[in-house]
Amino acid sequence: MRWGLALSGGGILGAAHLGVWRALRDMGLRPGIVSGTSAGGLVAGMCALGVGPDAVIEAARRVCRTPSRYFRPQLGPLWRELLHRGMPVSGLLDPTAFVRELLTAAPGAATTGDWVMPAALTACDLVHLRPTAFVTAPRPRPLRGDWAVVEGAPLALALHATMAEPVLYTAAEDGDHVYVDGGLADIVPEDWAVTLGAERVLAVDVAPPGYVSGPMGIEEIVGRSIAFVLKETSVLRRPRRPVLRLLPDTSGVGLFGFSHCDALVEAGYACVQARAADIRAFVESAP
Repeated sequence: MRWGLALSGGGILGAAHLGVWRALRDMGLRPGIVSGTSAGGLVAGMCALGVGPDAVIEAARRVCRTPSRYFRPQLGPLWRELLHRGMPVSGLLDPTAFVRELLTAAPGAATTGDWVMPAALTACDLVHLRPTAFVTAPRPRPLRGDWAVVEGAPLALALHATMAEPVLYTAAEDGDHVYVDGGLADIVPEDWAVTLGAERVLAVDVAPPGYVSGPMGIEEIVGRSIAFVLKETSVLRRPRRPVLRLLPDTSGVGLFGFSHCDALVEAGYACVQARAADIRAFVESAP
């Protein structure tokens, strides 16, 4: 029986997915199918290439040490756009260098055709107003919804598209398609793991906890507002298959908490350790 791993969006909180991946590896558990959205899409896309978590964690650490090297501000183009003196700019930060750095963990990989297992990364096409999944062949039929399905896309395009949070990051453009973060369609793509053939799904949600105390600044207001809308939407898409959900403790980390990378990786690892017996029984039991 093949089991699937579905990874949620969550920005920097997605570093917890790396800890989950490493802990599963240490338990000798490897998914046969992966799906992911946004930050989870980045991790799922790398996992599908057959690389190990350690190389991806090292790439994430390099980015988090000096994020300004990997996310290029678009303030000049934005100002020119506001003055109607230049081409439109689709986001505040360009993540191209970040995606390139992430792919150093898989030298030689170029397209989603290089994935060694069934995988799906979700995005949203704003030109055609359609949710989109970048997948491996053969093209699957989505469980529900009017999804566009793209095979054999450049890896850099698929990774950029799934993580392109509107306004914050520049959109990923390909011909007459303009892609943004897949979380707008489904923040925890459990249904895509099932679509690709998973009988059971281990779903990891790194969204912030449901309650926080104390004052909230702009960062918290924006981050938690987005998390609320996306989480409520995602509940409507849950598949009718056995799903075990993991909730790593990502509390206390904001939208730009790059300095918390190692702590988030540890949180993901600890979450798996705490439920190791449940996880093994779930993925190894017959449907």
